[in-house]
Parts: sequence; C-alpha cells; structure tokens
Amino acid sequence: MVFMHEFDEERLYAEDADMQLLSLRYKDPSYALNIFLPKKRFAIQQVREKLSGAYIQHMFSQLNMTFVRISIPKIKIETSFRLKEALMAMNISEMFNDSANLTGITDSMPLKVSSATHKAIIEVDEDGTTAAAVTTFKLVPRFGAPESVTFSADHPFIFILTKDSNPVFIGQYA
Repeated sequence: MVFMHEFDEERLYAEDADMQLLSLRYKDPSYALNIFLPKKRFAIQQVREKLSGAYIQHMFSQLNMTFVRISIPKIKIETSFRLKEALMAMNISEMFNDSANLTGITDSMPLKVSSATHKAIIEVDEDGTTAAAVTTFKLVPRFGAPESVTFSADHPFIFILTKDSNPVFIGQYA
C-alpha cells in the first residue's frame, strides 16, 4: 500500500464510537469523496452493516471543519458495467431495436443503440487531493496551532462519492 504524504488540513470531519468520517471536497464543492474509516482495524464488516441511509445522513449532519492529520493510500479504482442487459431487463429496449426512433440526434441515417456501458474511475493521489482542495489561508492562534485529529486510513474503509450529499458511487478499499 503506497501512502500519500501525511499532512494536516482543515477538513470536514465527524466521528462516533465506531468510525471516523472524512469528507474531501472537489473543486466543484457539490461533490465530495467521503471516507468511512472503522476505528477498529478489522471491523469493516460491522461498518458495512451499520451504513444505512439514515446513518449516513446522520454522520453527514455531524460534519464540522476540523484540523485533521490525514494519511490515506493512493488509490485508483476503475469499474465498467454493461448496461444493455440491465436496461433490457427493465423493459427499456426500444432504443436497441431496428425500429428505434432516435430522431433529433443526427440528420443522417436512422440510428439505434448497439451497446451501453457505464465506466467509473475514482482516483486519490497528491494531485487529486490538491484538485479536491479549495485554496485557503489557514488562520491559527498565535499561541499555537490547534490540536488535530488523526485520520490514518491504513486499513479497509468504505468510501462514498456524493453530489449534494446524495450518494453517486459507493465502494470499499481493502
């Protein structure tokens, strides 16, 4: 596991008895990568069982700007799903037929959809973290820096990519 450099940042953070939550905002702040890290090293199954919609929303409501010492692994996760079969199973099939009416897409010959694929890539590295951060000035009291919470993702965790706090993608890093 290759880790990014450890750094202190003021980030949205929450915790309860079982886990820590770190929210990393993207350049477009309506998007965030939210990392749910179990406090116990081998408790990922308990975290998965606890992650209901109500619990996730509760944890999001607890997020506050906090100085956090962050250590997270460099990760790149790619997934690809063939959608044609899923769409056809939901009776969304007309677009795949020779009789498909896709007028308005082009003025040339009639079209039909031959395949549909969804691909997602989640990547976290120094550049991604920099891109996710908003440029700010850190103001700290002259008599010393505030104490920071340690967030060391050196064991399995759940991550949720959100837009306006609504889940778009969920995954597990193990």
